Amino acid sequence: MYAGSDNPITRPGDLMSCLPPGMRAENLMCYIGHEGTYTPAHQEMCASLGQNIMVEASDGSIEYGKETKPGSSVWFMTESKDRKAVSEYWMSMLGHDIDIEDHFAQINAWKAAPFKTYIVEQNPGDFILVPPLAAHQVWNRGTRTMKVAWNRTTPETLEKALEVALPDARMVCRDEQYKNKAIVFYSLEHYSTLLSKAGAINSDYPTIQQIQKDFEHLFGLFTDIILSESFSDKLPKDDVEYVPFDSNITCSYCRGNIFNRFLTCPSCVGPSATDEEDTYDVCMECYAMGRSCACISKLKWVEQFHWYDLQDKYETWRQQILAFRPLVKDTYDRLPAQRSRLAKRTLAEICQLELRRRPWVDISKPTVQSDHLEELESDSERVGRARKRRKPRRKDSYQQTGRCHICRYFEPMWKLASCSCCRTNYCYGSLFRAFNIKPQATMEMYEWKCPKCRKICSCAACRRDPTMSPSQPACTLLGHDTRKIADPRSVESLVDFRQSNLRWIKKAGDDEIVRMKKQQKEADEKRNQSLVEHSIQLEEAGPVMGYAPNYGDIPVDPALERLEGSFLRLPDPE
Repeated sequence: MYAGSDNPITRPGDLMSCLPPGMRAENLMCYIGHEGTYTPAHQEMCASLGQNIMVEASDGSIEYGKETKPGSSVWFMTESKDRKAVSEYWMSMLGHDIDIEDHFAQINAWKAAPFKTYIVEQNPGDFILVPPLAAHQVWNRGTRTMKVAWNRTTPETLEKALEVALPDARMVCRDEQYKNKAIVFYSLEHYSTLLSKAGAINSDYPTIQQIQKDFEHLFGLFTDIILSESFSDKLPKDDVEYVPFDSNITCSYCRGNIFNRFLTCPSCVGPSATDEEDTYDVCMECYAMGRSCACISKLKWVEQFHWYDLQDKYETWRQQILAFRPLVKDTYDRLPAQRSRLAKRTLAEICQLELRRRPWVDISKPTVQSDHLEELESDSERVGRARKRRKPRRKDSYQQTGRCHICRYFEPMWKLASCSCCRTNYCYGSLFRAFNIKPQATMEMYEWKCPKCRKICSCAACRRDPTMSPSQPACTLLGHDTRKIADPRSVESLVDFRQSNLRWIKKAGDDEIVRMKKQQKEADEKRNQSLVEHSIQLEEAGPVMGYAPNYGDIPVDPALERLEGSFLRLPDPE
């Protein structure tokens, strides 16, 4: 489709192309393998759509005087909807985190898995399409295999990346190479230009309709991003330093790419190999969960876009949507109205409050470890027999401490979440391991209700209460020691993420298979509901008992001609 004579209006196949060339990631790769080489089980980077084609392989002929073995690759693939069940199976049964990408599962492990596994042999010319968030692994066979792989980013994969893939990668400090939030921003600019070019072109054209649909989808993601970075209207305004966006600033802890606002420590500036200073920059997500430099507080705000520029962009794009979707005016309201309807604290507001709440540690002065401080240290899994401890002498600092309802250890109040109803305190480590509640989930609530008031507390005392329905951990947490990956200046002040929740799972008497089947059932129900909402009906084909020998002019893969005597069947209904 053209606007005018020579201005094409086309939808980009990969939103990575919307980024300026210097900001794009290398997403075209060549893999050369042989018998014994493999790719461990993993998911595609940032929930992107993976594409892989085998372009060449050894064919068994004589090369350089030696006989070769035919090359191929065996793929083990799971469904996207089973990602939670796959992750739980990897951690609870195989003892590995699939986000680490360090384990190649054996055949027996795949056979015992409670989810469906697809196995396919890839030969030269075969094209493999890897769905977003679908766990898979590859085993190479023969003398030689050569494959070309590339990834595509779409509005749908960006949503999965922001909601699922990036939070998981942040926990294990895995690099974010695709700069997803920046892709959302620059894609909106590109689509806005396309829609402006379209102008008076009839919107009934399928291309224009698809561009409008993508633009609306991306605008929803951008709305979530800009809302998360909105400061509180009730707190004093903070001084914000401006640094022009170049897409190269990453979190010193999780190594995720930072789009706009972040925190930097003026005290932790060290020398670097280049002429530039080695600053300690931390993303808002990490700071909310207690990750920072050893100073903990007194960090300064930095932004890479002027806030009024982002607000102007938001309003311009909102008006473009209302031009072709006038009936959704309430859905895409002005930014202040969207903020007032949020009914929870934004991520930036959480960081503002925590900066005021958490103490500053002077790293220039050595810390003296006293018996009193040892008494306050609590966020660790204690599996041995409880020992009687010496009762510490009450000090003035105890007026600013509270006792965790679960672990019964005293903590400074800034390390505790206090219930708005009963004032019971829970340390963030116990909430994370026993209830799978991250610190941000409690901090964002204006009125937080504790597990005890919700009748789901699983501590020993509450288990004796007949009115309680003790919560069971939703998933296995193996714990990750990120000190080897994060900046050496980093600390975890709220939750010790090295600790697992295996003790809580054992206490709950939960069965791994039952837990995985429950997750798989929930995924099936969600998938079926999505099919109904989009009016999609899956046809159940009958078993294939044979084939028609006359194909006409249709080219057929010779491998398919070996179907005689075999049959395909649908999985048994549960």
